[in-house]
Amino acid sequence: MKNLYKFLLLFVFATLSLSCGGSSNVALNSINKLNELQPGMSYDQVVEKLGEPKSTQVLNDGLTARWVLQEMWVGYVPYDMVFNTNKELISWSKNNAEFAKNQEKLKAVSDIVTVASEEMNKGTGNGNASPTGPNDENLMRQFAVKLYRFSGSGGGTTGGSETTINLCPDGRFTSGGESGYSGSGWGTASENGDHGTWRIQGNMQEGEIVFVHSNGKAWKYHYFRAQGDYVTLDGTKYGLNGRPDCGY
Repeated sequence: MKNLYKFLLLFVFATLSLSCGGSSNVALNSINKLNELQPGMSYDQVVEKLGEPKSTQVLNDGLTARWVLQEMWVGYVPYDMVFNTNKELISWSKNNAEFAKNQEKLKAVSDIVTVASEEMNKGTGNGNASPTGPNDENLMRQFAVKLYRFSGSGGGTTGGSETTINLCPDGRFTSGGESGYSGSGWGTASENGDHGTWRIQGNMQEGEIVFVHSNGKAWKYHYFRAQGDYVTLDGTKYGLNGRPDCGY
């Protein structure tokens, strides 16, 4: 079921990339570039700031061009720029109708992914570790930390996610995060979180961590901790972000 879920995600995002077209070069939070625009700028100056537009339309009284700009945790937002006959910028505005229409497209796809995720989590689960096992309590107290990860991806379907894991010295953990996945001109955001217990064997540099989640599933990870910089869990890098938030 887990492999099926991954396949569905890849299929959905690949399909959206093909259907939505460009924006593969749109930078994260590029909406901030709007602050650099001024009326009277030439078309070439706007292109220099924002990159090539997604589309252009020549009219009798000038030119209208559409750029798709990324706004963190909102998605890819279409903006229409109006130029006069001399290709000088007159005005720009968000195309709310196009954004709303594309939000509906993403919601339909997001529902498919949600259903697949729920199906994957049904039943008793079969993680790759036992919910019980040995633990080094002294190492746990030394290792306790807040882990943070942000990731972004490119392509016609682009997203970003941030994850925080609090490893508490008493053996509890909490995790939470936000994620947004967007296609050309549209996007959505979601929140998720979990809690449970953790145990550790090894030393401050390397060993194994087991997370026992609230649904009873237990997962084992090989960790490597660099000198005061980051921790990897099965190769995935997390930054060290100070003391964990454990409610005390």
